Amino acid sequence: MFTAIVLVACVLAAILLVSRVIAEQDEIRHRAGQASVALSFALDQEVAALNYLLKGLSKSPALLSSDAKAVYDQFKATPVPEGSWLNLNDLERQLVNTLRPFGTTLPRHTDFANYQEQLDRIRDRRWSVSGRMLGLVKGETVIALSLRLDDAEGRMTGFITTFLSQARLSQILADQAVPVGWTKGLYDRKFLPIATERDGQKGFDIEAPAELVAHLTDAGPASTIEGAVEAVDDRGVPVLIAFRRSGATNWTTTVAMPLADLRAPLVGALWQMIAPAALLMIAGGLATVFTARQAEAALSVLSGQLLVHKGEERRAKGLLKASLDALSAHIAILDASGTVISVNRAWHSFAKRNEYTSPGHGVGLNYVDVCRSAGPNEKAALLVADGLSALLSGERLEFGTQYPCGDRWFLLRAARFRHEGAVHVVVAHEDITDLIITKRDLAETADRLLHLQVEERQRIGVELHDSTTQHLTAAGLCLARAHVLAVEHPDIDAALGSVGTNIDEAQREIRTLSFLLYPPDLQRDGLALTLRDFVHGFARRAGLTVRARIDLTIDAADAQVCWAALRVTQECLANVRRHARATRITVDARTEGNMLRLRVADDGVGLPQMSSSASRPKLGVGIPGMQARVRQLGGELSVTGGRKGVTVSATMPLSAPPVGEVSRFPEEWPEPNSGFAPMAGNKPPR
Repeated sequence: MFTAIVLVACVLAAILLVSRVIAEQDEIRHRAGQASVALSFALDQEVAALNYLLKGLSKSPALLSSDAKAVYDQFKATPVPEGSWLNLNDLERQLVNTLRPFGTTLPRHTDFANYQEQLDRIRDRRWSVSGRMLGLVKGETVIALSLRLDDAEGRMTGFITTFLSQARLSQILADQAVPVGWTKGLYDRKFLPIATERDGQKGFDIEAPAELVAHLTDAGPASTIEGAVEAVDDRGVPVLIAFRRSGATNWTTTVAMPLADLRAPLVGALWQMIAPAALLMIAGGLATVFTARQAEAALSVLSGQLLVHKGEERRAKGLLKASLDALSAHIAILDASGTVISVNRAWHSFAKRNEYTSPGHGVGLNYVDVCRSAGPNEKAALLVADGLSALLSGERLEFGTQYPCGDRWFLLRAARFRHEGAVHVVVAHEDITDLIITKRDLAETADRLLHLQVEERQRIGVELHDSTTQHLTAAGLCLARAHVLAVEHPDIDAALGSVGTNIDEAQREIRTLSFLLYPPDLQRDGLALTLRDFVHGFARRAGLTVRARIDLTIDAADAQVCWAALRVTQECLANVRRHARATRITVDARTEGNMLRLRVADDGVGLPQMSSSASRPKLGVGIPGMQARVRQLGGELSVTGGRKGVTVSATMPLSAPPVGEVSRFPEEWPEPNSGFAPMAGNKPPR
């Protein structure tokens, strides 16, 4: 018993120490990585600043005018980092060098060993950072940063160059502090050392380890790579090298730490474990009974806590299960393969009510496979299978669709989530039959109201045309007789003339109104001809200028869509007559793909500008009613305008939604092989 207690105590102590060792090692690796990234960023910022400087100088008037002396003076006056200077070069030689007086003979490019490689790099990339090179004029190792210069036709004519000195690069390394014994390094794109520092000793003689070179050999010219590799440094010491290769400069910054530093926490932890273990064995041998009782008490407390935790976990799972069972939706949980692993009470109840015989009601079956096996004619099942596959693969986070099952309608919603690192999907089927029936009833009521409105308008139009117009005609004849009798009474004759004018205006208004209320025969003439005749007839009666662009392709629309387009046009022109005081109207009707687009505009007084939405101008019941009808057909209708003119735009599919979608509820549906049904099990024959 005592040995077991000691062993358990040692194991627990070892676990704590190992976890601390892992954390300390991660911290050491992170520090090295952060240091290499910070060095790389500092160098990138230095290079970027010089790049901006060269770009600014490339636009100077002196350079654009090819005045070498003015360029030299400007270069000399330009502030640059300590140890840096500026050059102007053509394709053959240096033209200006701020290290030498103007007019001094300067080196040709052929004087440099790798001049052609550098020139090609500047030509191809327009901006280049060299590797380590010897500055012939200054006589020390430097890094050249060059910017291409072009003529007006885009041909390269030369380049301007500035330099980073060895001292400046060493200073950037020195600014990043690292522990004693660690090595900092900066290497060019050929992995030649540019600047290095170890324990305060600066130089450029520490070669890049072969392991690092092999790791980065295949890196692309514009790729930025961060990481760490184990290697052996120039002293033969095993090291861990944290590095960052910059895609902007192709330089690589490194921070190398001895592996002994990384392993130091582990060695210390081993010593910490050995000494306490020995002391514990000695002390435990002297107080076996006491230690055993104390350990038993601790274990008892721990056991009690575990039991409490397990009890809380069971209660949480029970609460979750009870919550799912309390929902009316039929819910299933799928694992990462799409297999049903759990369902709620509503799912089981639905299966039992519909006499599905499978004992698990789908638990253990693959939901996606069952949906795909329903056959190519079951579009709803294939849609569900595709949606669930997208959730499981991570392409989507949510999915939903409506589908019929027997004489009921269901809404399927599915969502992806993770539990303990594993992907799961929750699927819920909610009975929305009452909602669908309500939508159907609303749609039918709207249809009836629209048809009643049309019939009433047609009746009023016929009455105005056949009755009221005749009465006004008779009144006009009587007025003509009165004119004859009032020849000798000028005042009476003038009054009768005014009455006659009003009767003529009333007849014109009634003819226009009756034409609006009783449009041409859509079923007989088709939508294109009907719209054209209707628009031109209205304009002629109302005295308006009309511009109509009506494509014959709109005749391909369904009857419901054609009727809705005509009603929108009719309502728009009625509003023009009542409110707009317009002189010109424009009607545009065409098809785009499988959509019909209708646009009616006028140049009238427009819509009043209101200060708040509460006082927004009202459009009556005509246009809002047609907005609802257009949305019912799967389209959109908008009204826009301001102080000058109003534009009504409507977009509808050429084919109205088929019976059985949102606007219609089927009287009977065959039972499908999709949704809930195949998951609950096979239904016995009736």
